[in-house]
Amino acid sequence: MKKPFSFLPGFKASCLIVCGLYVFLTGGLFGQGLMTAMGSYQVPQAQLDSPHYYDAIFWVYSEMLILGLLIGAIGWLVTEGRAQLWLARLLCAAQFYFMFLDFRASDSALGNALYKGPASIVPALICLVVTVLFLHLSFGKVDAKAG
Repeated sequence: MKKPFSFLPGFKASCLIVCGLYVFLTGGLFGQGLMTAMGSYQVPQAQLDSPHYYDAIFWVYSEMLILGLLIGAIGWLVTEGRAQLWLARLLCAAQFYFMFLDFRASDSALGNALYKGPASIVPALICLVVTVLFLHLSFGKVDAKAG
């Protein structure tokens, strides 16, 4: 009998997908200009003009870029099955928290509309995909071949 979610990628591929997503997304935001990008979420101009807001957003997206690269390195380098399983569980727990924060701030039925417009749900949906990848891996069996 085929496993229900066997179409989802394994540990290494999942980590590299997440790395690619994070690098691509943050690269796009930095390339567009952080304040220009945040303007698409209808952040008030007073906030966009604030050096404190810029510093916070710069920090958040720099951290996201670094976390993406670290997750990619983990996927590439960690080959022992038990380590992969525990790392998948840790990353899944972290992603659940990030997903909660993203949905909470979105302009959706689940959010408080801190960020406005249909684009505000995109980070939450990306986080949902990443969470599903790590959730899938969290319930997997330790593979002797791993990778």
